[in-house]
Amino acid sequence: KHNQLAHDLNGTGPLLVAVHGITENRSFWDPVCLQQHFRVLRVDLRGHGDSPRTSPFGIDESVEDIHHLIESLGQDLTGGQPPFIVGHSLGGVIATAYAARYPTRGVVNVDQSLRVGPLPAEIAIAVRGEGFADFVRTVFASLYGELDPALVADIERRRTLDQDVFSGFWTPLLDWDADTLAAWSRRTTSLPPGVPYLSLHGTDPGSDYADWLADRIPAAVAEQAPIRTHYPHLAQPEWFVSRVHEFSTDFGSSG
Repeated sequence: KHNQLAHDLNGTGPLLVAVHGITENRSFWDPVCLQQHFRVLRVDLRGHGDSPRTSPFGIDESVEDIHHLIESLGQDLTGGQPPFIVGHSLGGVIATAYAARYPTRGVVNVDQSLRVGPLPAEIAIAVRGEGFADFVRTVFASLYGELDPALVADIERRRTLDQDVFSGFWTPLLDWDADTLAAWSRRTTSLPPGVPYLSLHGTDPGSDYADWLADRIPAAVAEQAPIRTHYPHLAQPEWFVSRVHEFSTDFGSSG
């Protein structure tokens, strides 16, 4: 129990797990009122928010953390049905990896391309060295797009830059060779056929990404969000909630 993820559970309806991005925490979902339609389980990933700072910090470990949390809450709280899982950024990778390993009613991936390759050595040096904070801020600065500057300032103020946690989650990109990373990527995107999958893009994943994704996850639907930003769910929360609800009712009613 001592390693259980910090979490909160609100709303009624089908279980939906909300997974935040790297450096963030479950409170980043506050403007996104998914509890209008779902029983929403918001988690803090390990090393984030109020959760234990337990290494190794990683995607596979986070999948297990979320699964153990759902199991420990029990059917009275979770409703006994597999969850919908919504993940933003790093959370989108974790949501996808969760659905590859455990029964899932549907996945919503918010602005996270699943097409990855090893990063150049100079990025590893930046992430693990003195330049860490500057590097991360530069990366995030490039992703805000058309997001309201007041929201950007709020996100920046609330973000937590923890070098060990960040570099831990980025280990596959920093340390693994191309073959190892490709095999892991293949495994984490091998969803059972028929699991509904919505990939919502606020930044441009590349003109051929929809084809690449359909090859990996045949059920996947890729859509462009109305506003260009890595945070489309914060830019337009009402639009986002209704899109997720529509997605869940398209598929979720059949058992």
